[in-house]
Amino acid sequence: MLISISEGNRTIAFTVSTSIILRNYNNKIIKYDKVLTNKGSAYNTNTGIFTCPTTGTYVFTWSTMSGVYSNICDATIYHNGNGLLLSSSNEGGGSYEEVASNTLVLTMAVGDRVWIQTGTGTFCNGYPWTGFSGWKI
Repeated sequence: MLISISEGNRTIAFTVSTSIILRNYNNKIIKYDKVLTNKGSAYNTNTGIFTCPTTGTYVFTWSTMSGVYSNICDATIYHNGNGLLLSSSNEGGGSYEEVASNTLVLTMAVGDRVWIQTGTGTFCNGYPWTGFSGWKI
């Protein structure tokens, strides 16, 4: 038996991470190159951008880890060019690392774009600490 799934009901979900340390990665889109899941192929590793394939409500989460000795890792989620929420880890001068994360629920239309972009003076550790996930609910 063949079951047809409409465009609006297909599975859209991704989890990606960066395999490199983002040192002096100032005001740039994070291009997560380690793909753990990309159902629906809506996340593009070349651009670091998720492009919405079907209208609906989506959940996005992202996490960062600052490096040791006074390093900051700022990461803001952008929707169509507008910065919405920030996660910021600031190591603060000791010999430890700090993790930050955030979550956003967002109603999106076909073609809307979402990405994570760093701030100024950013130093983020790579895999598995700096990641980005999204899925349609």
